[in-house]
Amino acid sequence: MEEHEMFCFKCGNKAEAAPGGSPPPKAVCANVKSAGLSTVLSLIWMGLGQLYTGKIGRGLLLMLLHCAMFVIGIKYLHTGWDLLGFSGFILVGVLFTLAWIGMLIWNVVDATNLADKYNDAMRMSGRRPW
Repeated sequence: MEEHEMFCFKCGNKAEAAPGGSPPPKAVCANVKSAGLSTVLSLIWMGLGQLYTGKIGRGLLLMLLHCAMFVIGIKYLHTGWDLLGFSGFILVGVLFTLAWIGMLIWNVVDATNLADKYNDAMRMSGRRPW
């Protein structure tokens, strides 16, 4: 590495000198997505991280699924005890909660991975992957 080489502070790509020997611009970087922001958005509401990375269909599906699980959970809290009794109410509630936590974890990991894949594609080709 030469002493005067410059690199993009976001993606790490080498900045090429402009014609005529003038110094390269300070940031030569394609639009990158923050994996951290994608993770935080997915923690706030399922699907937001996917929307941020450009996976609109997946993000909307996850948002609708989150809403459906919320509505089903609230409805179950009001009627589950009468339908299933105490032990059934607890069992179904625990299973439902575990399923929701599993979905939340998958959602966060997926959003983070999508941001990384997006950034890798932008660095390699300069084009969006999807």
